[in-house]
Amino acid sequence: MTVTDDVEGAGTAGHEALGCHCGRGCPPYSPASRTEDVRGPDGPVMTGDLVDGERVVGFAYVPPQAGTPAGARHDRLLTEGDGGRTAPPRRPVPALRPPGPGDERLPHARLPEKVVVPAARRSPCLPAAVNDLLADGSAPWARVLPPLARAARAAGHELWLSGGAPRELLSGRGREAVRDLDLTGTAPAGHFAELARGTLEEDGETYELRTPVSPDTLVCTVLGEDQSTPLVEYRGLGVGGFGFPATGTDLVADSGQRDFTVNSVLYDFARHLVLDPSERGLPHLSAPERVLAPVVRSSDPRVQAALALRAVKFLARWEADGPVDTSELRAWTEEFPEDLAGRVRERGDQAWAQLVALHHECLGALPAHRQTAVASALGPSVEHLLKTLLGSPE
Repeated sequence: MTVTDDVEGAGTAGHEALGCHCGRGCPPYSPASRTEDVRGPDGPVMTGDLVDGERVVGFAYVPPQAGTPAGARHDRLLTEGDGGRTAPPRRPVPALRPPGPGDERLPHARLPEKVVVPAARRSPCLPAAVNDLLADGSAPWARVLPPLARAARAAGHELWLSGGAPRELLSGRGREAVRDLDLTGTAPAGHFAELARGTLEEDGETYELRTPVSPDTLVCTVLGEDQSTPLVEYRGLGVGGFGFPATGTDLVADSGQRDFTVNSVLYDFARHLVLDPSERGLPHLSAPERVLAPVVRSSDPRVQAALALRAVKFLARWEADGPVDTSELRAWTEEFPEDLAGRVRERGDQAWAQLVALHHECLGALPAHRQTAVASALGPSVEHLLKTLLGSPE
């Protein structure tokens, strides 16, 4: 099934005629006034703009000194000539887009029409499910998401749900399966942290929440009062080709940086649009057997090991939902070196420590025998990796 097939037959009839499909009595979805699909003249810099004659491709981040909060002044502008650098340039990100010709379309409007699917065509209940998810007063993100979204959009940035929320809702598992809230967007890491901090400081109840940025991943986290529980996590759209973490504003480039195709689908909760820039995510979520397939078949042992752990996590989580098609994934994992754990250890203590931490994050709550049983479906290399991480390599 193609993405086009997925919406065939939906036609242009009013959404009211589609009715509720989930049995919860979802109200008919009535779109609000149309949100502009073009950039404002005083908006932020985006991929493709020209700054001092150089074409913009993305943003980097230089962490401040300890004790200094992250801000837009720590962001760095990346242009086409920066691909060979091993560290970010000193070039700051202009506060506003430069004058002159450029692509006036917003990122989602630059995609082929067939991969921008109105949510109510995908399912009449989907807009209501997303609205309920975001408005759930018992959820950890309830206090901070609405003002953060307003602040980001007021600054001219786009914001989308990524990761588990669109994946679980689009696969029909329901909002109860959404465990956390991941966001992506066009704002550079430092700028988003600054927007978040300013927004929270205006609220007498949330002003003490911290918004640190990880220099290794460029993830900006809004932490709860205990300073350890993530309320919301944000990372700008991914972009590759640099020797350091970078983000951009191109949706297709971002889809190529994801781990699995089902995680490349984004949800525009302002316009209620489903975005599938890879053109594979929606078909893989909709298949009779959900497909778990890697976006890129990397030969880097660190990437192979990390994605293997994440694959085991998803396979264990989805086991009760029915069979999962892992044929494409298994074709890749069978190429892994026999001693994948040893190859990661060769990259140094830090690489191994990061893998151990990821193992705990992904699978720490799953009994050891279940970890190895699920891993065995991906071949001996993955099974051996799990046994090594569990402390029983034989």
